[in-house]
Amino acid sequence: MNQIADSHSESLTSHEQLLESLRGLKDVKAALDAHSIVATTDASGKITEVNDKFCSLSKYSREQLIGQDHRIINSGHHSKEFIRELWTTISSGKVWRGEIKNRAQDGTYYWVDTTICPILNAAGKPCQYIAIRTDITERKRVEAILTSFAEEERGRIARDLHDGVGQELGAALFLSNLLQRDLKERSVAEAERATQIHTLIEKALADARKLSHGLYPVPSEPDGLMTALQDLADHVTRDCGIECSFEADSAVLLDDQTTATHLYRIAQEAVNNAFKHSGTTRIEIRLTGHSDRVEISVRDHGIGLQQSSTVAGRVGWQTIRQRAQSMGGFLSVENAPGGGVIVRCSVACARHSPPAPPSLLTRSEQQETSRIEHGIKNQTI
Repeated sequence: MNQIADSHSESLTSHEQLLESLRGLKDVKAALDAHSIVATTDASGKITEVNDKFCSLSKYSREQLIGQDHRIINSGHHSKEFIRELWTTISSGKVWRGEIKNRAQDGTYYWVDTTICPILNAAGKPCQYIAIRTDITERKRVEAILTSFAEEERGRIARDLHDGVGQELGAALFLSNLLQRDLKERSVAEAERATQIHTLIEKALADARKLSHGLYPVPSEPDGLMTALQDLADHVTRDCGIECSFEADSAVLLDDQTTATHLYRIAQEAVNNAFKHSGTTRIEIRLTGHSDRVEISVRDHGIGLQQSSTVAGRVGWQTIRQRAQSMGGFLSVENAPGGGVIVRCSVACARHSPPAPPSLLTRSEQQETSRIEHGIKNQTI
């Protein structure tokens, strides 16, 4: 009898512990729902559950979201490689972390800091995914403003150096040259000092021009990125003693100055780190244009990545990664076939559209044609 009582008591204790655990899980879920945007999907990516914050931010109802996949909120901002890397990571059972730009039902955009956790079945395969997100739209907005302001300031300082200091140094250089020549013709002892002054002004002018170019390296024209990358390759070859080449498979023309500048800075950082850390004697920069995206790559022929921990130190990972994220781009850093490291950044962006050719009609002929077309459209059939 005592054994039955003890068994019953143990059963009650286990039941109470189970209830307590369930209450604890419920409290955790409530806290998570209060803080984060949460969604659960099945193995194929179909949404099976969302919390209120998800609905509020996406402006879709729960009924509209259940059964859909996350393409319903796809902003089109991220490259195909970015999405492919995300799915490759989570489908292999690994946690994925990153920042994603989404599109709400009303057409507005929002950013979320995202962690996607695969839930594995008994066979070790993902059977569902839990995505936990935090709204970072305001942070991204401020970052974009600061980045734009910084680039504008660089441009302003570069123009001041070029148009102000540069012009004044150019005038001083011209006058010092006249003075140097005049003193030499008269065989005056101070001619040597005049030569030194001329040399110093010449160096100061060259430094000012170099600084101006470094602050604002990408010209605003559609082919500005190509021009800047060619200049970068020429500079490395000329001043660093390393063979550096630039190739583009076609004319890659961009209207978006911000994207062009980010891509240039990524290439510049990758080149700098290859020069400093890889021991390479050759660097290759390549720009490839596609209908919906642009890819830039920098390859060295050095010692390669010895271990994953060397990535951050060798490639300025944080800086490059932040620039790629700001564009919604996909970034990879890996050992290249045959040795060395290759850095790739692919970003979805619109290519330059050339202006329409000018009309062969005169202005009066254009007005008459427009009047006739308008009349035809308004005829009653």
